Amino acid sequence: MPGPKPKLNWTKSLNQFACTIEGKLHRLGIDKADAEKQFAFLMNKADMAEPIRGNPTFAEIADGWLEHVQQTFDPDRYRVCRDRLNEFIAFVGGGMKVKELRPRHVEEWVTSKTNVTKDGTKRLYKAMILAALNWAAAAKNRLIAFNPLRGKIVLPEGGSRGGEAVWTPEIFKLVLANVNPNFGDLLRACAWTGARPSTIRRVEARHFVPHLRLWDVEDLYRNRTSKRKYVRRIWLNPKMIKLVERLNRLHPAGPIFRNTKGTLYSGDTVTMMMFKLRRRLERNGIELPAGICVYGLRHSFATTFIKQHPDKLEYLRELLGHSSLKMIRKTYGHLFDEHAAMHSVLDGLAVL
Repeated sequence: MPGPKPKLNWTKSLNQFACTIEGKLHRLGIDKADAEKQFAFLMNKADMAEPIRGNPTFAEIADGWLEHVQQTFDPDRYRVCRDRLNEFIAFVGGGMKVKELRPRHVEEWVTSKTNVTKDGTKRLYKAMILAALNWAAAAKNRLIAFNPLRGKIVLPEGGSRGGEAVWTPEIFKLVLANVNPNFGDLLRACAWTGARPSTIRRVEARHFVPHLRLWDVEDLYRNRTSKRKYVRRIWLNPKMIKLVERLNRLHPAGPIFRNTKGTLYSGDTVTMMMFKLRRRLERNGIELPAGICVYGLRHSFATTFIKQHPDKLEYLRELLGHSSLKMIRKTYGHLFDEHAAMHSVLDGLAVL
């Protein structure tokens, strides 16, 4: 005869939410929203007759994720991820439970690494911790109820704001010569459109509108609650159209920008590709500027546009997908006074 249906309750003796499932007590913490997520997760496990382990250690999660990385990616990426995760586990302790992880653990770990000074490297280190937890929380893995650090870790832009992020033609040519053709296509798309890499890597052949010479990507943003970074279309220049037509023929269904394994580029993969490139070039005595990252190609596009068309900022706003000129003036305002065109307008202006 089945026992009473499990319930989520505040347990005074434990001073936290708890539940009992199949005779085992699960402590779920003091945050009600988090406790409800964990309770639903544990109940789903029980319904599916799966082993219930509601509070694994981060070390256990890391082992599973590293096995996934080893099977899915190249040996160099596995080695880097393994070394970083082992360092983090040594810092927080092998017995650290996932539910006990806090943003300060990650921040303090990165801060303790005195040899890590570049924002891009700091971002990569933090992203590895988040990637392992996101993998564990994914529906197909079902190892934890949710990532407790999701949305709570500040990821540096890798120097992508400001002049140091701008790619010169020489740097662009150097990077293209040292990456595989697939990744090179992704970089060209970022450089030639000014669109965000996170949008470009999800574009499919169906988004191309030939007679308008653009990508209609509004469906990629339609379910977003925030309109802050909402994009409807991405305009394509002649070089970009040729690239799109070639990739559309190769991949008529699904994302057209794919890695060498034929799968979608993730944000972590793009970051890792640039990290590995930087390391490889450094071994050959070549050092990329500190702020160079894939997102910087968006700034390079905007910088070039402003220098050539300082009087057409409204066009740039549309090309970048901003709702107003506020962000453009904030990010690139230092460029406006560099242009003779701007001064020529002032010289001919009939003021009072």
